[in-house]
Amino acid sequence: MSAFYTGWNGETDAVGGWLRARVIHLAGRDLTPMSRAAFRGTWWLPGGHGQTIWPLLAGRVRLDARCERLDLPDGDFVRLDWVGRAGPIVVILPGLQGDMKSSYVRRLLRQCERRGWRGVLLNYRGRGEPNRFPHSYHCGMTSDLHYLVHHLRQREPHTPIATVGYSVGANICLKWLGESGQRGDSLPVVAAVGVSAPFHLGVVAGRIGRGLSRVYQWYLLRSLRRDILRKLQLMDLGLPLDRGALRRIRTFSVFDRCVSAPLNGFKDAEDYYARTRTDVLLRHVNVPTLLLHARNDPLVPTHVIPEPGEMSDKVTLELMRSGGHMGFIGGRWPWAPRFWLDQRVPEYLAGFFTSAASIAPS
Repeated sequence: MSAFYTGWNGETDAVGGWLRARVIHLAGRDLTPMSRAAFRGTWWLPGGHGQTIWPLLAGRVRLDARCERLDLPDGDFVRLDWVGRAGPIVVILPGLQGDMKSSYVRRLLRQCERRGWRGVLLNYRGRGEPNRFPHSYHCGMTSDLHYLVHHLRQREPHTPIATVGYSVGANICLKWLGESGQRGDSLPVVAAVGVSAPFHLGVVAGRIGRGLSRVYQWYLLRSLRRDILRKLQLMDLGLPLDRGALRRIRTFSVFDRCVSAPLNGFKDAEDYYARTRTDVLLRHVNVPTLLLHARNDPLVPTHVIPEPGEMSDKVTLELMRSGGHMGFIGGRWPWAPRFWLDQRVPEYLAGFFTSAASIAPS
């Protein structure tokens, strides 16, 4: 077992093999055996909401990106946004309604480019532009990721590939890894990273409907409704509600019951939540995987974060006291923030890319 729990107060619990619980006190530092510089919170963003919202206010990173449309085996398509011209490939799965406008996506793509890698954003079906079928993407849809990765492997047999998922993207990635491991499949990726994974969407749907977290619910549902309404202009989706009722949806529980479940072949919202859980699949992951999570995540309650015994020895969990949801902003001053994820994610992948390159045929 190689799962590590880290808080920025410097207390780390390492659980491994016969040693089920060991506490290492590291004076004044956050450190795990796989992290050279683990996350430190900052005085000017002390809470989870601040850490979550601040990246949305950051300036846009300039990128020289190119677009590719990938046709899928079922007749649908997805759009891919690329940076870089050569080197290892990092497949990025954004959070719910994420795209090339998302700051965390652009920052990781820039880091890929700087390291001589290629980064490719998988835009989910129906996100931004209507896809060809009534169903689009959902939080457990792994088929498009599976096809993309194997398509890249067929196109470039010796190029190292890794996957990085954020929030819902992390859920999709972990579900793919866990189900593949459960079947005994060998995947053509050298490593994976999941940032702020929800683990259990039913629990998160309840949490996001309370308190200040309702701001995120309002923001995301507005975007989802916009995509559905645009698609309704092109085709009949067979939904049990009209445009007016769709506009009146105010919670994820109702949206998932009336839209996500029927549109994607689930019996109801509870069936959708049960079949997209990833906490129950982590014990089957057989690809080196890093999970980054914060205890003060305002969307994901701490009780759904898996325990070390629920994960395979390929999974490393770095659980920080602070960081919010996909935030992890440090730095001494607000006008000079440091985006810790931009360091930690490439740092983790770099070792696997180097190892893969050393054994690749010349």
